[in-house]
Amino acid sequence: MKTTPTSNPVAGKTSAAAGSTDPAAAHAGTGPRPDPKATGLLAGPDPLTWSFVGDSVTAAGWHTWGSRGYAELFHERLRELGRVRDTVINTAVSGWRIDDIRDELEQICLRHAPDVVVIGTGLNDTRGGAEGVAAFGATYRGVIDRLHRESGAVVVVQTPNDTLPTAPDHVVAHLDAYAEEIRSIAAEAPVVFIDHLAHWRATAENTTFHWLGHGCHPNAYGHRAMARTFIQAFGAWDPEGSRVARLTLP
Repeated sequence: MKTTPTSNPVAGKTSAAAGSTDPAAAHAGTGPRPDPKATGLLAGPDPLTWSFVGDSVTAAGWHTWGSRGYAELFHERLRELGRVRDTVINTAVSGWRIDDIRDELEQICLRHAPDVVVIGTGLNDTRGGAEGVAAFGATYRGVIDRLHRESGAVVVVQTPNDTLPTAPDHVVAHLDAYAEEIRSIAAEAPVVFIDHLAHWRATAENTTFHWLGHGCHPNAYGHRAMARTFIQAFGAWDPEGSRVARLTLP
């Protein structure tokens, strides 16, 4: 099943319910409103192929110490929902930027005939500095256009996670500008949008400090936080019935 979305999602904020059994509820201050284009995917009867492309955060090979990354946690949530025939393919590569995704799109993504493509990039792209934001945005838009044209896949666009002051200088200096460019892309294109950075920023720093194993790499807790935001966007966050939602998150 391949469907090209026809309208742009409107991100929203919801407060954590008092007395919730969600282990993250105490500091989950905001969460994305479920996107109909995303929730509709999970409601369909046909198995889907999910392609995750991006950098080391999406690859989840750094600072997780063998724990599941957010893509793997989402895959587990799919299984909890009974979607055992869905396929999740993660071809993210440490150090990659949007240019690398563009150049290798056939090999890492299109050859798998995806129904959904999740893009996770932006941290390494900050090496381009302030003068590189426009080119980053142009390349990103080109990737989305090609995905829609050649695969008909639903595209999920994400801002990166937040970082510590000890992150590389280029990340600290330019993360906000690149995240804002991603938001602009999401406002223009027919995509599902997940704003991880906004949700991390809405959480107390003494909490997100524990979500990072390095200046800019999420640890196991950080990936659980990203998985929570991702799953919320798909309307599938269930603290009562999901073991993924009950994993410890400081």
